[in-house]
Amino acid sequence: MIKIKENELYQELHLYDGDIKIGEAEVDIKGKMLSRLSIFEPYQNKGYGTKIVKQLTEQYGLDCLWVNADNERAIHVYEKCGYKIQKPTMYLMEVINERTD
Repeated sequence: MIKIKENELYQELHLYDGDIKIGEAEVDIKGKMLSRLSIFEPYQNKGYGTKIVKQLTEQYGLDCLWVNADNERAIHVYEKCGYKIQKPTMYLMEVINERTD
C-alpha cells in the first residue's frame, strides 16, 4: 500500500511504499491540479505511477495536470488514469536571431 505524507504548507507530497521513499509529488489543492510527479528511477515501470495518480486524483479531486508533450511514458500513465490531452494553451517560443549583414 502506498502511504502519502503531506507537507500542507507547500502542498508537497512525499511518496512511500512502506518505509521506502519512492518519489515526490506536488498538488495544487485549490486548482485541483497535479503540478508535479516524480517517481525515483529504481521504482519506475513497476506500476507506482498509475497507483499514485489514481490515488491522488481520488483523494484531492484532481481534474487536470501539465505534462511535457515529449514525455510519452508520463502521458501513457495519465491516459491510463483517465486524463485526456486537450488543446494546447501554451507554446514554447524562442528568439531566433537571423543575421542580415
